[in-house]
Amino acid sequence: MNKKDKQFKKMEQEAPKPAVLLDFDGTLMDTDTAIIASYREIFDRYKKGNEFTASVMSEALTAVPEVMMKKYFPRRSTAKCVQELLDYQEQHLNDLIQPMHGARKFLTWLNESGYQTAVLSDRSQSQLVLYLKSSDMYDYFNHVRGNDTNRTVELEPADVIEVTRALGCDHCIYISDNPENIKTAREAGAYTIAFLTEFSDTPVFVEAGPDFMTASMQQIISLLQGEPYWLAYELAR
Repeated sequence: MNKKDKQFKKMEQEAPKPAVLLDFDGTLMDTDTAIIASYREIFDRYKKGNEFTASVMSEALTAVPEVMMKKYFPRRSTAKCVQELLDYQEQHLNDLIQPMHGARKFLTWLNESGYQTAVLSDRSQSQLVLYLKSSDMYDYFNHVRGNDTNRTVELEPADVIEVTRALGCDHCIYISDNPENIKTAREAGAYTIAFLTEFSDTPVFVEAGPDFMTASMQQIISLLQGEPYWLAYELAR
């Protein structure tokens, strides 16, 4: 190994760790069953069960509760409906949600390896915290950022940049099963990892242009143990 190679190797070994930012639904936690069951309960409770169609189910998986309640229960208190949804979820969470395969092992490794970690979600802050605490995953994170603005955009470049800076890091790795969020994180200057839960989604993710694609949390660990590819990525100013 020549002098330049040794210098480069030393730079790699001494490179500061990036912040690791993770999406929530479908990346950390399989929440679809819990979400659908909770909304079905509220629709049935107010005699609107026949309106809970496949398209509404799909909407419920992506929209924040406040938006859903305002849209489908305009004559009722939005705050009351949201609270009923959260109360039902809290009573049934342990039965309905499960961490994605390998997620807990991955988070444990990140913590033991000294990474600063955060979870970013378009779910409301209260709902996000509820999910994480009910599954004993809240303490894995240095930062938890939900969405209490009722915006329709799932993720914005500023979210990625602000959270990375708040964690005291100059570089970040963003992991998500959502191709639109991957595109947004790329705009922010993040090194992006697409977490595939369905191989049939591969063409959509290829179009989104992630830096790495995998269906295995263990492969992400192996990636982080290798060369510090994130050094080539600068956060947007």
